[in-house]
Amino acid sequence: MNYETIKNKLAKLGGKGASTTDVLLAINTIVNRSNSEWEGRDLVIRALDKLNLFDVVEQSLLLNMVRAVGLFPYITPHLNNMALSDRLAYEAHRVEGVEQGMVFHHLQAHVFSLIMQGRNVVLSASTSVGKSLVIDAVLAQRRFKKVVVIVPTIALIDETRRRLVKRFKDFNLITHPSQEAVPDRTNVYLLTQERVIQRLDLADVEFFVLDEFYKIDLANDTDESTRAVDLSLAFHKLAKTGAQFYMLGPHIQKISGLDGYEYHFIPSDYSTVAVDIQNFNLGMRSEERKEKLLELVKTLDSPTLIYCQAPPSANRVAEYLIKEAGLTSVPETQEIAAWISKHYHPEWNVAKAISLGIGIHHGGVPRALQQYIVKLFNEGIIKRIICTSTMIEGVNTSAENVIIYDRRLNTSTFDYFTYKNISGRAGRMNKYFIGKVFMLEASPPEEGLTVEYPIGHQDESSPMGLLMQLEPEYLTDISRGRLQDAYANPLLSPTTLIENRHIPIERQVEVAETIIRDLPNSRQLLGWKGIPEPNQVNYLCELVYSLEGGNLMDYGISSSSQLAWHINEIRTQKNLPAYLRDAVDNRRQDHTPSEAINLRLKFIRNMVCFRLPRDIMAVNKIQDDLLAQRGIEPGDFSFFAEQLENMFLDPLLTALDEYGIPTQISTQIKNLILPSEHLNDLLAKLRALAPRIERLQLTSFEKSLMRWAVSEI
Repeated sequence: MNYETIKNKLAKLGGKGASTTDVLLAINTIVNRSNSEWEGRDLVIRALDKLNLFDVVEQSLLLNMVRAVGLFPYITPHLNNMALSDRLAYEAHRVEGVEQGMVFHHLQAHVFSLIMQGRNVVLSASTSVGKSLVIDAVLAQRRFKKVVVIVPTIALIDETRRRLVKRFKDFNLITHPSQEAVPDRTNVYLLTQERVIQRLDLADVEFFVLDEFYKIDLANDTDESTRAVDLSLAFHKLAKTGAQFYMLGPHIQKISGLDGYEYHFIPSDYSTVAVDIQNFNLGMRSEERKEKLLELVKTLDSPTLIYCQAPPSANRVAEYLIKEAGLTSVPETQEIAAWISKHYHPEWNVAKAISLGIGIHHGGVPRALQQYIVKLFNEGIIKRIICTSTMIEGVNTSAENVIIYDRRLNTSTFDYFTYKNISGRAGRMNKYFIGKVFMLEASPPEEGLTVEYPIGHQDESSPMGLLMQLEPEYLTDISRGRLQDAYANPLLSPTTLIENRHIPIERQVEVAETIIRDLPNSRQLLGWKGIPEPNQVNYLCELVYSLEGGNLMDYGISSSSQLAWHINEIRTQKNLPAYLRDAVDNRRQDHTPSEAINLRLKFIRNMVCFRLPRDIMAVNKIQDDLLAQRGIEPGDFSFFAEQLENMFLDPLLTALDEYGIPTQISTQIKNLILPSEHLNDLLAKLRALAPRIERLQLTSFEKSLMRWAVSEI
């Protein structure tokens, strides 16, 4: 029998005329073929899903095959019934230093062995492989005292921190720019690429991990803020010190540009779950696609992710299911729904959906809410999450099913790599042996992915922001010539251009020319420190608007005066519900209330708390450069930029959002935790507060959230 025949017979086991022995013997034949490794492993996993249909002897044969394909974690519940030789093989895969019962499968053991030999490893494997357990096992050996784990998002920082804090109580986990290393302890930095670049204390790192390493390729960078450049620079910063590294990501056939480093590349198709894919090939705008989604939502009882291309699509899907799916209220989520309605807006679909047992997870949903929604999903309180790539990129969930509603990623059709990455979210080792993927549109054609490290492949198209940060010995002759031309600009110094590397040089020059043209007025408009006057805010917004080059149109902001209004509204009102009410009341005709709310929250997340402070500091460097050249005392916008980044709240309180505590709650308890000298001091006060949470003047939902967040700090 071939693979497909056996797979079909396995699916029919339990019916009339199905011989369990014949099926097992056929699987055993596949397992013993040297050229059918993935097929044998896949069939073994599918047989494990039917374990109760086999008798004792057949189960023993199946467990022998589990050992043969290296899936030792699946043996754990049956260890007492295994032969001595099988138990010895099992013990050889046990993870030392981590909790009892934790064992590696074959691929994990191989990667761990290479790292312990001092080798650099680049691993490409599916989501279900459990690549992060290798990180924990390496840390458990306590060989490295200073470790960096680079992850693409703050959501993954929090997830990794929560995992490590449970396993390594004595480690100092550093996630925030204000935290520092502690002598004589193992210091583990959990950072995004931007935070790696900012830190000045990483020269003596011994080992670092780069998660989702495919994002280092400029061709895979869908974010126009060039996060691939930052990731490349973060890798370069650590690798050039000689630190050992472990890079991990999914479904990559080749990596190029790393010729300057010795490394062991493992492209593996190893998987710990089987996946069944149904392709429906429905039209992008067809009613059939919506109807099929509705049918699946009504019939699938187990945890399900619904992938959408972007927040607007997720919002439309949420509205459709809220109206049409006939879902009933979930008692356990009524309090969180009411809390979201009060602190954001009652028309926001996130509130409406969660009351019906549907989570929504995209870039516009505040981080603390994202984390709590994933918690509810993994605990089985809600059974469905409508998500975008924010959840696909590394957040661990226990989902049996994935419905791919859109075949797009942002504005373009996603490729086979992204399709495989999304599909890899279906199934969970030891819980859902067979993941189910429902592809509503046509699936993309199969193709391999090569990841290119841009520092190792410099040419005429290499971003200037990348080249500016490299030491001369890492530059090619072409890159040196391009930099020489850039630095010949007569207005701004090389130092300013380098510090503002995220912004195209021509836009910086445009702002510089505006400042010079406006002298002497710009002297008064830029010479402020601390908090600006209204006319100074207006002028600053003119310059920032020039730097953004029209990007603010994506948020419905078409002039610098509109930008100034938003900043002043946030600064003076400090009232998020009122700010969101205004968004609903003054929304575009073609926007639903929820779409208007999402747009404002996206503006806060992407612009107010990230890009605008960076832009303000870019203007700060430009005016400092220009005014100092002319003997005029420059202004200093750093305090205002920091205030804006933190929504004009105490930075320590906004930092708690990354730990799962929304600012709406942290501001209520600020008198109990502030003043604090630094973030670690604040976290210590929170831990000390744990026994008193029930006595705090908070709602029962807020207390529940606090208990969860504080228990994992």
